[in-house]
Amino acid sequence: MLKALFRPGPGWLIITVVVALFALEITALGVATHEVSQTSRAGDLLRLLERVEGAMRVINAAAPAERQKAVKLLDQLSPGVSLDRTPLVTSPVADDDALAETEDILLNSVAARGAIELRVAEQDGGPAHNPMAGARSDDPGPVELGLARLSSSLAGSGRFLASIQLSDGAWLNLSSPRSPPPPLLSPDSLQWYVLFSLLIVAASVLAVRRLTAPYRQLEMAVTQIGHDLRVAPIDETGSNPARGLIRAINTMQQRLKSYVADYEYLAVALAHDLRTPLTRIRLRSELIGEETGAKIAGDVHDIEAIVNSVLEFARSGAAAAARETVDLPVLVERTIEDFPGVAVAEEDRSVPLLITSDATGLKRCLFNLIQNARRHGDEVRIILRAEDEDAVILVEDNGPGIPASELPQVLRPFYRGEASRNRASGGIGLGLAITQRIVQSLGGQLLLENREAGGLRATIRLPRLGVVSL
Repeated sequence: MLKALFRPGPGWLIITVVVALFALEITALGVATHEVSQTSRAGDLLRLLERVEGAMRVINAAAPAERQKAVKLLDQLSPGVSLDRTPLVTSPVADDDALAETEDILLNSVAARGAIELRVAEQDGGPAHNPMAGARSDDPGPVELGLARLSSSLAGSGRFLASIQLSDGAWLNLSSPRSPPPPLLSPDSLQWYVLFSLLIVAASVLAVRRLTAPYRQLEMAVTQIGHDLRVAPIDETGSNPARGLIRAINTMQQRLKSYVADYEYLAVALAHDLRTPLTRIRLRSELIGEETGAKIAGDVHDIEAIVNSVLEFARSGAAAAARETVDLPVLVERTIEDFPGVAVAEEDRSVPLLITSDATGLKRCLFNLIQNARRHGDEVRIILRAEDEDAVILVEDNGPGIPASELPQVLRPFYRGEASRNRASGGIGLGLAITQRIVQSLGGQLLLENREAGGLRATIRLPRLGVVSL
């Protein structure tokens, strides 16, 4: 299943589009989050600047003896303010350019109020004041829950620190909470993101299916052409590339039909024209000596067999006959009536072996395979069974089999192995070729293989009726 999805095709295209869209969404969320984070940091530094200016105004307005009391009052109103002999920010050098620029702005702002030195630092995490820590009710509402989440996030998100040295050598230390980094997806926006993603997937699937629909129809039509060249040409619909491809296939189909028609006409005409002189030769052979006449009659019989085989081979490539529902076990039983001693075995009789086929053509295939098996072996056995979506017919014999090097060749027309050069045992090499062409026209496959116990096994696979391919 996974291999089918990742093979080039509609499934692969859908996955590529969906993954690309999701990657684009994640990238957009990341960029937006970064921009919001930078804006929040700038806002936090602005609040720190306002707090420093406010604290310096209070310090300057208070008498030197009252400064400590004023600072405590500020700390009660907004925690994080103290007046100490040592700075809270120990390093005189800022950690980054933004903090260094903030130091310059703050120092220029408060220098006139008696500030000698100013340091700014950023502290990650750590405990901080949480105003909602002791204000939770037993039955909190949505507003209280939102405030609690925000307060908890602020308490653990870190803070900005500022240390200002006053003219008397004391250090005014302040801390200001830092806004928590915004999440990629909040709980409230997650449901909308999921809905939007599902809409993207649905739209992608519909678009790809619409885009590839002409190619799926084209695949089915080409498969039909492979079984029968006389099917109607494919309708030229779809995009420009699809119409161009369909036009090329229709042209190829017409040329193949012309070639096959010429080939069939030549074979039929040749067979017809040969029968008349063969009949005259047969009649005249009866007028000469008995021994010579018998030899001539035998040669004429061989020539007639060749002509009939060529004619049958030519007709096997013609349009498929009308299809009908065929009960395979019944058809096999009727076929082996002419072959006493041939056994039939069904491995699972609970599974119906029904196929849609040309009964006459399939019977001819079975006849050829059984006749070939009887020619080379003493015992012939037929096995019927269902395998997945196929009905399978096995024809086995106990003969010498076929050399492995010749197995790929024996289905070619007029091919006969070295052990079958004598037409009395091997025919003229068209029986298996005719069988293969008929099986292929029925949408099936013919496979030949040697048995481990000795002999040859011929396997016919045909689509079973009523089986849905997933």
